[in-house]
Amino acid sequence: MLAVVCALSVGAVSAQQAVSLDIPAQPLARALFSFSAATGVEVLVDARHAAGRRSFPVKGAMPPRQALTLLLTGSNLIAREYAPGTITLSATEPTAPSATVEAYFAEIQRAVRLGLCSDAVTAPGHYRLALKLWIGPGGEIVRSKRLDTTGDDARDLAVDVAMSKITIGTPPPAEFSQPVALVVSRATRTTAALVPSARPLCAVLRIADSASSWPIPLPPCFASC
Repeated sequence: MLAVVCALSVGAVSAQQAVSLDIPAQPLARALFSFSAATGVEVLVDARHAAGRRSFPVKGAMPPRQALTLLLTGSNLIAREYAPGTITLSATEPTAPSATVEAYFAEIQRAVRLGLCSDAVTAPGHYRLALKLWIGPGGEIVRSKRLDTTGDDARDLAVDVAMSKITIGTPPPAEFSQPVALVVSRATRTTAALVPSARPLCAVLRIADSASSWPIPLPPCFASC
């Protein structure tokens, strides 16, 4: 069945109008309710698709569609506009990438890790951040976009500068989908327990193909920068 997560009588904000949001990670249905309350956008989703899923934290001022995309990071749900002010969510069927594409994801992780670890301010482990990357034909990152904030303006700027200097080193495969969604986060205690040599707060770089949201099975944690 298609469940209405939130249907409000207030008018929806403009698609490009920035809205100030602070929605922590939580059960997806609850996060979608908070999103609808803040934006006036009605979200329709099959209750079975929302069950057991958690949202990605959203904090800062951004247009509703960008906020919803961030909130759904890692959920394997995609948003489609049903009518003005109404969005439906549907599940995608993840498709495993080829060995070539998977290897290139590993190269992206390596390059981003080295770039962020080059400065103590941007070194992963003490913040959570979602990014989108566009990679040029020469393997250079031609554009990066923070989808949220690290919680510190100076560090946000430092991350932007660091990303602009990163080069993957090899061109992306012909079948490589872009942009690439990348999440830098703290490791949970469970993750740290799986990597005994890791620091208590070590970095997780989780990279997904934006077209399929298929998580790449990369090492869960860095031992150090």
